[in-house]
Amino acid sequence: MKLMYRYFHPIAFNAVRFVISSVAMLAILNVRGEKAGIHREDVRGIIWLAFIGNTVYPFLFVLGLDRTKAGNAALLMALTPVFAFLIGVAMKKEHFSAGVLMGIILSITGAAAIVLFGRTELSFVDSGVGDLLMIAAAICWAWQSAESTRLLPKYGPIRLTVYAMVTGTAIMVPLSVPWLAAQNWRAIPAIGWLGLAYSALLSITYSYFVWAYAINTIGIAHTSVFNNVTPIVALFAGSLLLAEKPSFAQLAGVALVLVGVFMVRSRKPIAVPDE
Repeated sequence: MKLMYRYFHPIAFNAVRFVISSVAMLAILNVRGEKAGIHREDVRGIIWLAFIGNTVYPFLFVLGLDRTKAGNAALLMALTPVFAFLIGVAMKKEHFSAGVLMGIILSITGAAAIVLFGRTELSFVDSGVGDLLMIAAAICWAWQSAESTRLLPKYGPIRLTVYAMVTGTAIMVPLSVPWLAAQNWRAIPAIGWLGLAYSALLSITYSYFVWAYAINTIGIAHTSVFNNVTPIVALFAGSLLLAEKPSFAQLAGVALVLVGVFMVRSRKPIAVPDE
């Protein structure tokens, strides 16, 4: 996404990728033959879920990423599992478990080692606003992950994700009009359009479905901790594609992430059933 910001304004990029993702999700819902429809008592809850998860969060994320270093963004988003677990406990959707919390902390420590000892830019000196935006984005994503558990049993991960995506996009696009109008669309090269398609169809459409399915199946804490596997993928992608050699500290970070994920995943599901 940092690369794509060479060609797109972050807000214009964000709005277009969410429109593409919304169309793709609606097509998938139609192909699956699932009936659309929201119960009247759930309309307010879905609007709030869409607004926080698919309007506020994307704005905070893209603007924060634009105003901070890539390393800062990766490190601060690694806080998401802690926020998600604690919010889930506060909402009585998860039982508190010291073992789960310790596993999450270990995975965050590992993710921090991968970022801090890598070549990714990291600096907290002159990126305060961007860092605060990324922390706020992590809290929003954690909240929507926990809040979605109220509606997932009724609508399932596919329908709920589509409803939230389309509603959030409908709120987002009008707010993005000034940047959409100012964007020089003719100047965008082919690599820019490919990056936009990747972000819309894989990073959002596919990943949002998988995330919702996992939240519904294995719970908030078990799902959120896998967020910290992302730096591992980036580390080895850099090794394969960019010939970047990981340091010993980074490999130790990989081990900590995997141990933390194992500690959380090996616990029995801790989701609190609805009464």
